[in-house]
Amino acid sequence: MDPAVVDKRTALHRSIVIYTGLLLLTLAAVFASVGILNRELYSASSFVRMYLEALAEHDVEAALATPGVDLGTDDEPGTGSASLVVPDALSRMEAITEVSDTEIVPGRHRIVYSYTLAAGGADGSPAVTVPGQTEFDVVQTGMSWLFFPEWEFSRSPTAHAGITVSHAADILAGTSRVAVGAPGDFRASGEYEVLVPSLTMLSHRSTYLGALPTRLTATKPSASVSAIVDVQPTTAFVSTVQATVDEFLDSCADEPLLYPPGCPFGLDVDDRIVSEPSWSIEAYPVLTILAGQESWVVPNATGAARVKVDIRSLFDGTVSTRDELVAFDTTFSLSIDAEGAIVFGPRG
Repeated sequence: MDPAVVDKRTALHRSIVIYTGLLLLTLAAVFASVGILNRELYSASSFVRMYLEALAEHDVEAALATPGVDLGTDDEPGTGSASLVVPDALSRMEAITEVSDTEIVPGRHRIVYSYTLAAGGADGSPAVTVPGQTEFDVVQTGMSWLFFPEWEFSRSPTAHAGITVSHAADILAGTSRVAVGAPGDFRASGEYEVLVPSLTMLSHRSTYLGALPTRLTATKPSASVSAIVDVQPTTAFVSTVQATVDEFLDSCADEPLLYPPGCPFGLDVDDRIVSEPSWSIEAYPVLTILAGQESWVVPNATGAARVKVDIRSLFDGTVSTRDELVAFDTTFSLSIDAEGAIVFGPRG
């Protein structure tokens, strides 16, 4: 056989072997890459981790777009029953760690993640950290590009929250203000949906009222959680009411009458007065504010006024000066209107 032909065949065989080897190496690399991608990016546990990382980054839009996440309401995030599903209401999430990934049946996994939820530390309030652990149920729904599985939550990672606010109509969820009731309501309750896991710090802050932060923690899908926000008067409320009442009593004392109209004190005189009564406040009542059934109330508080008036006796016509200390009580109700102004009223 012609040596040239032999050399050509040998070169061809060598090329076939080389290209076949390169093809096998390429296929091996492709399959290895597919395996890595399936394990690191397209696995059931990676699907859950991406959801958790969206929550950790306060990316509500991405979290809600995760397949299988269903709030169970048509309300837009930040409105109605979805009022708590906003970035400003979410706490920090740290130390996200996979605990287990159990394949219950082919294509269905139960995945457990641990984490730490953290909030607070602002405005002088102590920081709050809550370690937690959540089970997620995930099911495969198909394949992408023939090699990559697609997943969705078979049980939506959401929870139902019932919130009651006492003595006010709105709350702060994180830094987001949420109207629980109508303006002016003294108590209100609302039902909301929240993402799982989440820690929401509920409080109240306004000109005259405040509430210590209350935790609303949701770590179990489909669970029901609840919280009560107890709103109380601030020192500004008490001092403003005290100053207003003191000013009112001063205006009463300016009236040259035995019974200043609408005022809590007066003087009974059987004889004839011959000079205008002169009043002065000797002791202002020290006020406190308590929660009543439908409004704030000021319990009975005692004060004292001094009156001086010249009186002519109907018996013998002599004139004398009455200089007396008159004790009086005050009690009334209070409310805060929709504009934030204090409204005084009689105590029912």
